[in-house]
Amino acid sequence: MNFLWRVVWVIPMNKVFIYIEGDHDKLFVNFVLSEYVRNNMGIDLHPIPYAQKPPKSINKSIRSKFKFEYLFLSDLDSRTHPCITSMKQERFDKYDALDCSKIIIVKEEIESWFLAGVDNSFDKFKGWEIPCQTDGIEKEDFDRIYKISFDSKNDCLKEIAKIYNFDLAIERNSSFKYFLNKLSNLFN
Repeated sequence: MNFLWRVVWVIPMNKVFIYIEGDHDKLFVNFVLSEYVRNNMGIDLHPIPYAQKPPKSINKSIRSKFKFEYLFLSDLDSRTHPCITSMKQERFDKYDALDCSKIIIVKEEIESWFLAGVDNSFDKFKGWEIPCQTDGIEKEDFDRIYKISFDSKNDCLKEIAKIYNFDLAIERNSSFKYFLNKLSNLFN
């Protein structure tokens, strides 16, 4: 009997826990980022929502992941925080288990990262006026834009995920570019 042996090379994945604020952040991680970073960086992302949980619980979670890398995403919210440093300090004060170097501030909100990767040459996104820099985009700005083509924000975000252009996003959003660089350097 002839046996055909098949050798399969398994590339070990680096696990990264990513603390996120809300549902749209989770959608971004699961439907936009996960496959990209798995294929291009060998990283397996595990989102952990934190906004609705008590700080004590999140601090415990961070401490329990000491063997693994993590990043902690937070929106800037420039109406209440004049700069990234003040938002990082607020997060560190609230979650004292955090390593400040692991805090990534999304300018302005996750919607800016979604919008940054939209190629408006696709039919569903024609008519969208996307600024060359999306760092200042807030939820309200995004909500006005998506209603041009969609009735549901979640449907819109899922459609963006299908056509997301990382090269455009890196050009259009400095905090997204910073995040990807930070993520890719975790294991170097």
